[in-house]
Parts: sequence; structure tokens; C-alpha cells
Amino acid sequence: MKYNLFEVTVGKGEDIKTVITDFILDHNWKNVYIMGAVGSVIDMVFTTPIQNHLPLRCGKTPVSGAAEILSMTGEVMPIEDMDSDLEDIYPDKDSPLFVHIHASCAVAGGYVYGGGLSSGKAFRALRVFMIPLDGDKNE
Repeated sequence: MKYNLFEVTVGKGEDIKTVITDFILDHNWKNVYIMGAVGSVIDMVFTTPIQNHLPLRCGKTPVSGAAEILSMTGEVMPIEDMDSDLEDIYPDKDSPLFVHIHASCAVAGGYVYGGGLSSGKAFRALRVFMIPLDGDKNE
């Protein structure tokens, strides 16, 4: 099966997950692999586990100010396919899609933060690269 690479740009001040979701819905995709991103971000919030056993419990780490994105990878799927362990961590059910992204970013002084992307915006701009996995809708 052949897969095509697509790019969406998140503009200054735009919400990263909203732009990705809208782009995927506009293309009528359901399953997407997010393979990376390049650009700058601001006001990121990451989730990470706070205990070493299940059930999964996570804490949130806000990262204020501008940062450079270092990595971004993830998956997008129909909300009904979401892992039940993640429902409490990502309670937003307003979208028909679950956008599950892991990312890292660097702030002034070379400090790096990362984890599950709870929220964040583009600072100047952010280019996100993705591959739809829906077979015949990969156009």
C-alpha cells in the first residue's frame, strides 16, 4: 500500500490540535499517523504519568512562553477507538476524532519539556507532517 505525506501549517496563535483536527476532517480521514513537526510553539501543556502502576494517572506540566518544537509524533483515530485508559486524561469528546500526540520542546536556557500534548499553540508557525492510513482515502 502506498502512503502519501501531507503537511498542514498551524499559524501564529492557532491551537495545534484544532488545526490538525480540522485538516483531517476536511480531508475525510479517520486514521492518521503524525510523523513530525518543525517550528515554534507557545503555552504548551504536557501530560505525563505520576505513578508507576495502573490505572494510569497523569499530571499536567505547563510550559509558559515561546519554545522550539523538537519532536512530535502521534496518531489520530475515531473517538470510539480511543483506549479506555486514556479517557480520563483526555476528556474532551467534542470532536469525532482523538488526537493523541507526544511532543517535546526547548525553551530559553536549553531546557526541554515533553510528554503527551494536552494543549498548545503555534508561536510563529508550526508545520505538521502526517500520513493518512485510510487506504483508498489517501489522496
